[in-house]
Amino acid sequence: MSGPLDVSVEREGVVAAPASEVWRALTEPELRVEVFSMVTQAVTEEGVPGAVGHVMQFTEKDHASDSGVVRLTTVASDPHRRLVQERVGPDGTFTSTTFLTEVDGGTLVKRVFHVYQSEPSLAERAMRKAIVTFFSLGGTVRLKADIGDLTRYFA
Repeated sequence: MSGPLDVSVEREGVVAAPASEVWRALTEPELRVEVFSMVTQAVTEEGVPGAVGHVMQFTEKDHASDSGVVRLTTVASDPHRRLVQERVGPDGTFTSTTFLTEVDGGTLVKRVFHVYQSEPSLAERAMRKAIVTFFSLGGTVRLKADIGDLTRYFA
């Protein structure tokens, strides 16, 4: 059970909108609230939406528990194509990468959640399987919800 903890979850779907509009929904706080059903409020803490260094804070409702505050920091950006954000919230710290590709009928949106800990604690090592299962199930549910929200918003 030694070694890093390394888990990725991904989902994709076609959204009936140009990549520029999907990009705005992902990066602009006011649209994040409008588009994503789990987000109740969002504000920019620092930087310009979509640019490296942009920090967005939002409140996310979780049906299984109380609402939690989430911080997204943009760590890489290729406008309208690729957005990499570090997500820190009640469910932990992980990377969220979104790939946008224009296709017939809209934009293919591929979202990947990735958690990596190079030196997990002794408890994390012992709980590795449970952590991987939990992250995978939670990530799958969240990504399906995100793609579904984008699809409904732009329908």
